[in-house]
Amino acid sequence: MQIKMEKLKTWALANVPFRWFERYKLGGNCLVISFDPLVIYMPDWAIRDMPLAILSVLRELRQKPVYLLISLSWAHDNPWNIDGLKIWQKKHLNKFPGHRVIILANDETEYQMLGDAGLQTAFVNHNALLSPLTFRILHQVEKRFDAVYDARINPFKRHQLAIGINSLALITARSPNHHETAYNHSVKKMLPQAYWFNDPLAADYSNMSLPEINAAINQCRVGICLSAEEGPMFASTQYLLAGLPVVSTKSRGGRDEFFEPDYVRIVDDNAEAVANGVRDMCLCPIPPEEIRHRTLQKIEIHKNRFFELLDSICDDQNWRIIMRGRWDSWRVLPIGQLVTPDIVRRRIKDAAT
Repeated sequence: MQIKMEKLKTWALANVPFRWFERYKLGGNCLVISFDPLVIYMPDWAIRDMPLAILSVLRELRQKPVYLLISLSWAHDNPWNIDGLKIWQKKHLNKFPGHRVIILANDETEYQMLGDAGLQTAFVNHNALLSPLTFRILHQVEKRFDAVYDARINPFKRHQLAIGINSLALITARSPNHHETAYNHSVKKMLPQAYWFNDPLAADYSNMSLPEINAAINQCRVGICLSAEEGPMFASTQYLLAGLPVVSTKSRGGRDEFFEPDYVRIVDDNAEAVANGVRDMCLCPIPPEEIRHRTLQKIEIHKNRFFELLDSICDDQNWRIIMRGRWDSWRVLPIGQLVTPDIVRRRIKDAAT
């Protein structure tokens, strides 16, 4: 068997394009919370759709109990998606009977439905892990644009609903899995008035760092969220932490968990309603500091739930104190990043120190 595997590796290196072979070794990102007990936080797609890096390491730890905290990257408030989770979990536990899977819901409905389906769950919105040290108010920055939309260029983000906003800025991230040049061109043609902080079609395009995104958001008066369905949408809470009021369409997936009607306008799914909402929110009377403060209060609720979950995993008081002291180191999680098995191993090793 060993000889056959070596022959397969040799053949792959000789015949498979290097770029594909390197990608084969990649997997979704993860955050190692603790080594003993081993607690790993990851998005659902990282272990369901791109599990190669993570599972290759978990096989090496087959004898060690592992707690998998799975954050949902898309709305799961319907029976079809929940059934998919149950099927995946059953297959996974058949392969790894020593694992314990805990699904983290992003909104109340999702939480109730997951529990009713017999899945172990906790109500911890993924946006609670955003760093308030990174996303913050920059008082010295001049407001240049009425609205900003931080979203990848993909049809579900519904950029067409922003056509009525004259003073518009855009931020995007170009993902190898979702970048479609033709669709990018159509969005640029659709929104000729928009200023691009990072043009996805530019030869010198690069993904913006988190501090760069915060600096861009601070140049705008209102943050907009236009998808009808996705996950909790990082940008929605990034806007709030930077003190921006928000205009959002009705949505599923959990981004409204941190919204309040005093500074968030929920509008109909048409460009006129979005533009009118932006005009209204440009005059929002709630100070940026209060928007941020109320958002941090909401985040604190989910933070406490997260630690209650960890407390249920381990009753060692010293361990609990250590976990609470590590909170800030977990706050920035580049969830879309792809990692190799060596990176996963290093994170597990780091968590053991």
